[in-house]
Amino acid sequence: MTKKYHFCSRNNVLLNIAGGLLVLSTLLSGCGVLPAFELKQENPMQTAISQELPVGEAVVMRDTKVPYSVPAGVSVLMYHMVGDEEGNAAVITEENFDKQMRYLKEHGYHPITMQELYDYVTKGSTLPEKPVCITFDDGYADNYTIVYPLMKKYGFPWTLYLITGEVGKPNRMTWEQLKEMAESHTVTIANHTVTHPKLGQLPSRLDKEKEIRGAQEALAKELGVHTTWISYPYGDYDQETMDICKELGIKLAVIMSDGRVHVNDNPLELHRVWVGNEVTLEHLEDRLHHDDYIKI
Repeated sequence: MTKKYHFCSRNNVLLNIAGGLLVLSTLLSGCGVLPAFELKQENPMQTAISQELPVGEAVVMRDTKVPYSVPAGVSVLMYHMVGDEEGNAAVITEENFDKQMRYLKEHGYHPITMQELYDYVTKGSTLPEKPVCITFDDGYADNYTIVYPLMKKYGFPWTLYLITGEVGKPNRMTWEQLKEMAESHTVTIANHTVTHPKLGQLPSRLDKEKEIRGAQEALAKELGVHTTWISYPYGDYDQETMDICKELGIKLAVIMSDGRVHVNDNPLELHRVWVGNEVTLEHLEDRLHHDDYIKI
């Protein structure tokens, strides 16, 4: 069946279509649309995307029939680990995570990229119907072995906030795995500091800057990723932290306070929705639509 797609990214995308090259001129900070060109591939995500697109930035392709509007709010889902560890609120089983992603797919939700979220917050840009943002913190090994293939299966863009100083350690991803992910354009890789400290409680401005700048430099050196997104460890930050982020070109930050994201929120302190095994599908639906959702 022939379908038409939205191509959402920050730069032009070069695709290899039926043996020929086609440049898709997307908007610099949003989604371009090809109303006349039809892809005839069953899985357009397998097309070759050129290096003109920034490494480590997710691309999402949507049917052009999907309606766009400015929603009242957007839930940014926060995950950490996928596995069978018991008694750890940061862990969700593979079965439950798959069930949640399948629920989003079957009920018409449209995961969005960090750039789309930023444009919504700062410009009031339109988003696809039933938008949701999916994020993972830290960089555990299961994010590569379980989350990465699962999200590709569903065609969902997502964001990984990486603790750069933990890469290569037990139960963590390697730089080789991260490089593969960064070049796939299915996941956005972003800053989660070098050692995961409570930034707002560090004794000096220099200490805070070392953590944030150090992660920026590691992502650039190891992956060629120049991110403008960050997650503050433990959701701990202060005005000095935000000032440093601005100086380093970081324009969006997520925290751990409950609630959805809205137009005109401060982009350097965006709320997220915690998700774990205790969150049922009914709880998830509540968290996707309400700011005052039921706490567990």
